[in-house]
Amino acid sequence: MLHYDRPLETKRPAGSRRIEIFSPKIKRRLTLFSWDTHDAWLLLEADPTVRAFCERPAYVDGEAGRVLDFWVDQGSGRAKFLTMSTEEADAKSLPPSVHGVKLQVLRRPDMVAFARRIENWAQIVPYRTSFMRHADRRLQNDLFARLERPHRLERIEAAFHPLDVSVVRAALFDLLAHGRVSAPDIDFAPLGLDTVFRRAAS
Repeated sequence: MLHYDRPLETKRPAGSRRIEIFSPKIKRRLTLFSWDTHDAWLLLEADPTVRAFCERPAYVDGEAGRVLDFWVDQGSGRAKFLTMSTEEADAKSLPPSVHGVKLQVLRRPDMVAFARRIENWAQIVPYRTSFMRHADRRLQNDLFARLERPHRLERIEAAFHPLDVSVVRAALFDLLAHGRVSAPDIDFAPLGLDTVFRRAAS
């Protein structure tokens, strides 16, 4: 399987933004050139089946062609390219695969459908980033044990008082990112004290 861990050296498109971020999943900085790719990145951070990814990994067709937005490693030898397309005609012009790897196109309706997940993970990722070097595995294990039964976030934070809520949330969100716990409503409702967390189905 082809593996990509560094982006192509390309110039920033004229008139585009420059968005600097840090990914707790792949543990390095990224530079993105649009809010659309920023939102797609958040979806990758949110997906526990994604093992790794790389921004701007390859061209669709030669160095004069379009640059793909992401390469995604889904584990077990499975991978895909991911690219954004705001126009239906543009999406239809793209090939089903590139270099023998499946190409998935994210369209505007897809991003609208994922809007709440994106909004919530925009709040989650900073906790994971801030506490990444000080991950508390013992606290994660205690949280996992408590979530044998579903708990609202407010009850979880109260149970671990006087620990700082940021520390508790960082540990909880790390479990969420790795697929050990789930929050079924996180795709449909704002993240808050009423959000319910539980152990993920095995």
